[in-house]
Amino acid sequence: MRKSIHKILLSGALFITLVLSACEKMVEIDPPLNEVTISVVFASDKLAGNALAGMYTGLSTITTQTTGLAVNTSLQADDLMYIGANATYKETFENAYNTASSIQTSVFSELYQIIYRANAIIEGLAESSGASAQVKKQYTAEAKVVRAYCYFNLVNNFGGVPLVTTTDVTVSALLPKVEEAKIYEQIVKDLTEAKADLLADYSASGGTRLGVNKFVAAALLARVSLFTRDYPAAESNASEVIAATNLYSIIPTANMATGVWTKNNLESIWQMSSPLAVNNQYTVEAGTFLPAPTATAQFEIRPAFLSLFTSTDKRRQRWMTTYNVAGVPVVVPYKYKYTTNALAVAAGVVESPTVLRLAEQYLIRAEARARIGTNLTGAQADLNVIRDRAETAASTSLNGPTLVTEIIEELRKEFFCEQAHRWYTLKRIGQADVILGALKSSYVPEAKLLPIPNSAISANPNLKQNPGYQ
Repeated sequence: MRKSIHKILLSGALFITLVLSACEKMVEIDPPLNEVTISVVFASDKLAGNALAGMYTGLSTITTQTTGLAVNTSLQADDLMYIGANATYKETFENAYNTASSIQTSVFSELYQIIYRANAIIEGLAESSGASAQVKKQYTAEAKVVRAYCYFNLVNNFGGVPLVTTTDVTVSALLPKVEEAKIYEQIVKDLTEAKADLLADYSASGGTRLGVNKFVAAALLARVSLFTRDYPAAESNASEVIAATNLYSIIPTANMATGVWTKNNLESIWQMSSPLAVNNQYTVEAGTFLPAPTATAQFEIRPAFLSLFTSTDKRRQRWMTTYNVAGVPVVVPYKYKYTTNALAVAAGVVESPTVLRLAEQYLIRAEARARIGTNLTGAQADLNVIRDRAETAASTSLNGPTLVTEIIEELRKEFFCEQAHRWYTLKRIGQADVILGALKSSYVPEAKLLPIPNSAISANPNLKQNPGYQ
């Protein structure tokens, strides 16, 4: 078996080391996972918890999660411009990646590393005789949510990819790509099963929103259902989350400048821990978007996008800020506001990277209702929840297609430079080629997908390159 496969996807030794280092317990076991490994890692509830913590730590620290989904995809789309000198960012902004690019290598390898950890937890708990029934049920469901989340990002970056649901390298190392529909089937299966088994609160994660519960599964399933055009499922899952008013509510206008991004706030559904240190109170994302005191801005929000905001829109006022670059004002994202721990501590704020928040569920349900067409009043009301918080004009339309257009624009304004929303949405609604083709001279339709990394293709002769790349 080729060693590169072990390095990219399936290193059991790396998995064990990282899992147990989270609790300062190091065990060296040769890959792949076998019965001895399972008996050690999943011998008790505590050790199974270490494995789960390792999966979450791994996800929160990969660059795809810390900055890639926010920064790279915003450059690929039409909200953000790159005005610096970094070659990789420039390539991303121009949608001119090739098979030698570093962009896709990190996305592909990092997400499969986390999938491997999730698979190891699912398999290990199934075979464990030491973990309790409740722990097996809860942790298996959590691993399924994380696996589904990783596959959702893989399929939206690469299209069809290998569907790996085992740690057995003799099975997974030479798997071919499967079509996108098959990946989505697995995502829906994982999330549906997880939602049925997860707790309805955050007690499994000590009351913090750093772990997943049934509403995390429902929220992600609502998003996935929108992407697969299962609008009734999108509406019903979003409704489940919105109805959980004991856990979730929209942060009011007065607190939206910082409140939406603070740890364990009521709008957050799923957050990540700091990738830098467990007690850090700021995010890598802020440190990337916001220039250092002696530096100039590298990123700029497109003026054409800025023109979509009314003068009263609080998102323009509170989630963006202006720097001067050579005397020219440059507007940059300002959702996360602290670039050092000292600044966050001084402000008395703990910011947490947010994966899912309630505002998206209102917009998902609004779009689903508008596309179904039987509850346009409800669609309008959901849209206006978000507009009211932003203090911008309420929608007055009860026309389905018009509402869909308004909702897509609202999604763009609410979730700019956040979790790949704009990039994925442009492709979902079939507008990437039209909008980006007119905006960027280097854009070609094949750029909707990243190339499969050369290293992965070299290791697996059954893995074919995406169209448009050699």
